[in-house]
Amino acid sequence: MIGSEGSRPRCIALEGTVGEKVCCSIYERRSSVCREFEASWVNGKPNERCDAARIAWGLAPLQPDAWDFPNMPKAA
Repeated sequence: MIGSEGSRPRCIALEGTVGEKVCCSIYERRSSVCREFEASWVNGKPNERCDAARIAWGLAPLQPDAWDFPNMPKAA
């Protein structure tokens, strides 16, 4: 992925400010590398690589409740 090989890796398709609000500008066309990389707890288990990437940016690892958004309907 272009932009992800530096000392502070950041994919060039990532828009926004890390730690505030970001989004993928090519989400529907993202590479298999991104499709296969799961954020911690998105499927109920941690991802050490996700935690390490967040720590590299000065962010705390995600916690199990990270995917509990108050305005989203609960899955049946």
